[in-house]
Amino acid sequence: MTGPPASGVRVPDGAGAGAAIELDGVTRRYGEHVAVRGASLRLAPGAIHAIVGENGAGKSTLLKLAAGVIAPDAGVVRVDGVPLRPATPAEAARRGVGMVHQHFMLVGSFRALENLVLGSEPVRRGGRLDLAVARARARALMQGAGLSIPLDAVTSALTVGERQKLEILRVLYRGARAILLDEPTAVLSPLEADELYATLRRLAREGRTVAVVTHRLDEVARFADHVTVLRRGQVALSRPSTGRSAEAERELTRAIMGGEAPPEVERPPLAEGAPAALVVDGLTVTGAGGRRLLDGVTFAVRAGEIAGVAGVEGNGQRELARALAGLEPRAAGRVAVGGLEISSWDVRARRACLGVVHEDRHAEGLLAGASVGDNLVLGDLGDLPRGARGRAAEAALVARRVARFRVEPPDPARLAGELSGGNQQKIVVARALDRVAPAAPGPGEATRAPRRAAAILAQPTRGVDIGAAAVIHAAIAGAARAGLAILVISADLGELRRLCHRLLVMRQGRIVASLPPACSDEQIGRAMLGLEAA
Repeated sequence: MTGPPASGVRVPDGAGAGAAIELDGVTRRYGEHVAVRGASLRLAPGAIHAIVGENGAGKSTLLKLAAGVIAPDAGVVRVDGVPLRPATPAEAARRGVGMVHQHFMLVGSFRALENLVLGSEPVRRGGRLDLAVARARARALMQGAGLSIPLDAVTSALTVGERQKLEILRVLYRGARAILLDEPTAVLSPLEADELYATLRRLAREGRTVAVVTHRLDEVARFADHVTVLRRGQVALSRPSTGRSAEAERELTRAIMGGEAPPEVERPPLAEGAPAALVVDGLTVTGAGGRRLLDGVTFAVRAGEIAGVAGVEGNGQRELARALAGLEPRAAGRVAVGGLEISSWDVRARRACLGVVHEDRHAEGLLAGASVGDNLVLGDLGDLPRGARGRAAEAALVARRVARFRVEPPDPARLAGELSGGNQQKIVVARALDRVAPAAPGPGEATRAPRRAAAILAQPTRGVDIGAAAVIHAAIAGAARAGLAILVISADLGELRRLCHRLLVMRQGRIVASLPPACSDEQIGRAMLGLEAA
């Protein structure tokens, strides 16, 4: 036994060195679909290894093979030179391999501390959980890892960023020598992402193996030691990271897409004198204990305008989206779209005139056990005719949304839960935007006039690749050109700068600044931290 790491948490034998993982010619099929095809890759200790590729390229599947979550149909996975058999998460964990999944694997009704130690609980005589020891180990781990969460909070009440941190802490608590993370920064603010990579760098320097699936090429350039590109389940490129340069980014982009990147979407011009189409006045949400989660939020977005909301995660962004969608019963204040009070509308009128994408697509946007087609028309069936005409109209609507947003694979009968995270996000955005700003009707569809209204989009490109982000950005710009007021809530400042006409900065449930997209990072950062403008 080499002794515990600096965090004070006991770890498996040999945890002082990382676990070398080799995937040798691995293939994994799901029915007729080949997710990974003959891929070979070595994850070496002491380095951060980035794995990138388009949605559906096989990145998550590759990580699950390495972590024993699924077994290869062909090829072999080795840990420290020895085949991983049986290919199970328990065997992988026993040999020092831990995985942080893209979608949370937490018990919402448990406290954070209980989730952290679940399956590895310290116990007293009689088998009772020793909370004092669990809390001491958890605090030491958080201090050593530089990740902090409220241990006594119910997990369902944590922000998305806090739940992501908890997932990472769970793996570290079990002393993993190889840490595999699937899109760990997709739910984190830029500052939180930097802090996470600082933690991963410390772990790599201690000799651990670190692999990260990401869509953010700036993360690859800034933090990765080695990068592997997957395309259609095969390794298209694998080399040491060469840092930040335009040529290096172009090379990765070409490898990811099999060609040149799509052009950036141009921000649509904003007409002078455009009327306010989304008006929010004194919006307030009070949480448990009387704490104000939203505190008198007031702003207006004009028809055709794209306004961005920036802020450190947990400063009211989630509550803002929910309150505007009418899902926050504790909300007070005035919200109007197109001059009409939302509170005076029935549910169908709200749905028709206000498209909403929430930050957590699995909790508030997608039915994983339903088909792609059913997910694409959730909430729309009441607007379609009955009988054979209705079934034909539904099929045409599904086909148009699949084509418009390039959902892959384009199979409406497939379960939504079987798609990659990025393609699941396309479904959620397609349903929200196409409902309030439909494109030209497809074959067999009746012509529909665009419904001038508003769209609230929370983290619209979270976890999606370059090509998918371009499709979603084009749809957002198109909705603005059709006269919609668009509110984009995003942790990606680059996305907000490219898309938006202005940026609203949130802090502690308030709008504290309205800035032009060309403002400096320092200006935005100071506003986020509550400091006076530079």
